[in-house]
This record gives sequence, structure tokens and C-alpha cells, in this order.
Amino acid sequence: MHPLDPTRRRFLGLCACGAVHLCAPRPAHAGRPLAEPEPETRASNKQTILDLRSQSVQRGWKWIVIHHTASGGASVAGLDAYHRRRFDDELGAEYHFVVNNGVKGPDGAIQLARWRHQVPAMHLFHPERAPESLAIVLVGNFETKGPPSGAQMQALGQLTRTLMAKFEIPSDRVTTHRGVDGRLTQCPGQHFSLEALKKQLL
Repeated sequence: MHPLDPTRRRFLGLCACGAVHLCAPRPAHAGRPLAEPEPETRASNKQTILDLRSQSVQRGWKWIVIHHTASGGASVAGLDAYHRRRFDDELGAEYHFVVNNGVKGPDGAIQLARWRHQVPAMHLFHPERAPESLAIVLVGNFETKGPPSGAQMQALGQLTRTLMAKFEIPSDRVTTHRGVDGRLTQCPGQHFSLEALKKQLL
């Protein structure tokens, strides 16, 4: 299947990022207080961030787009297998990074997904609105089940700051799936606060 096939994009919007809502986006809430991940996860995230900072990268990434899985739990292995099967994509997950929620991985753990291949991901209906974008997905359903955990938001802020610095991405190019595709999706859900994330980026 061609990576720009509209059926593929539509399915990503419906199932990988929550249901499509043909209504105006609803305001995001502030979310839970930030909380540090557990010591083992902090150590793992620290090494991931150090590796990202030192890694040589050929592509010039220009945007950062935040998603949710719209599921209670998910893992890189599960996303890889699902996207390979559904989209016939041998590279697997259509997100570059995953931030887990404690269900199928440690709360706040940053995991490498499509970043392992350093190639674009088909994660938007209108990729031309955010070209050369990095996709970060938080595990959870923030439309119906409340906000991300504090550990997830802490890790997301750390990861986003690192990517912004490495690729000279300004804060106005840090957005959400809904921010790019508007009324086609509510991803990452009404309970995700982009404002709360951006306060961490100052």
C-alpha cells in the first residue's frame, strides 16, 4: 500500500489516534501534577536522552506532533506488529517515540519506535501542514479516560526539549494531531493540555 493512501491515513485517524469527531475541538484541561518517573525509569530515560543528543542524524526534522494511542495500554512491540499487519509496513510503528503509562511498560518510560529507522511516519491526515514531523505518542485515552500521568508529562517535556534543541525546532512548531488536522480528529484528546506541555518548554 502506498504510504499516502487515503484509506491508510483515515484508519490512522480513527483507530490509532482515537475516533474522528466532526465538531469543534474542545478545550484541554491542565492535567495531573507532574511527577517524576520511578528511579529505574529516570535512569533509562536519561540514557535515551543522552543517546539522542549525541546521535548523528541526516534528516532535518521540523515539527513535533503529539498523539495518544486511544487505548488503555500499548507497547512498541504491539504497535510494531499492529502497524505491520494493518498497513503492510515492514518498519512497524507509525510513531517515532512512545511514552508509556505504566500498563504495558513503566510509567513515563520513553521508548524508541520508528525513530530506530529515522524515517517519516504516516501519522497525519494532512502531512503537508507539518512537513518533516516527529510523532510522539503517549499511551492512554485522553479523550474519555482523563489526562496523562504526571510521569508521562514530565518525560514528554524532557523528550520534546531535547528534540527542539537538537533540530532547532521552535515552540510554535510543537503541536498536536488535532492542531494539524483540526476537526478530523480529537487526538490526543480533550484532557491533554498542550499549554501544560509548553510551560515545560520555557
